Amino acid sequence: MRWSLVILILISLTSQAVELNRGPYRFQAAEQSQESTPPRENPNGYVFDITVQNEHQLAAIFKRAEQMQDQFNEDDHGRITLVLHGQELRLFQKSNYPQSMSIVEKARELDQQNLIDIKACQTAMDFYQIEESELPDFIEQVPLAPLEIERLQAQKGFTRL
Repeated sequence: MRWSLVILILISLTSQAVELNRGPYRFQAAEQSQESTPPRENPNGYVFDITVQNEHQLAAIFKRAEQMQDQFNEDDHGRITLVLHGQELRLFQKSNYPQSMSIVEKARELDQQNLIDIKACQTAMDFYQIEESELPDFIEQVPLAPLEIERLQAQKGFTRL
């Protein structure tokens, strides 16, 4: 009698497990583990959430991007977007150009080489009292940094780093 009960329970559990494998929610873990994932043909890109305190920190980010230049191919890795929304925005103000010329020109160079795209948060610009006309043309202005980062992830498939 005991074995009959155990067998009935096992049959019941097996039929429930089979039921789980029906419909749109099929359990396919065993099948997927044996299949290899095809390589990503058209990667979308990477977005970096940037808030630094000074020119040296921003220069370090640009230097790293420049070091990656020989290893980085847009066709293989997608685009790199830097979204700025901190004090670093002041470095790009036209009134500060004489003091921060080297960092602005490095950013322009990396942008022209299509290595990075730079975006500035208009909400942060308002906070730091930076007018839209005070930033270089190669920097795209976006309404709010977190929303732009979310948009790049959701609509463009970017990976946040």
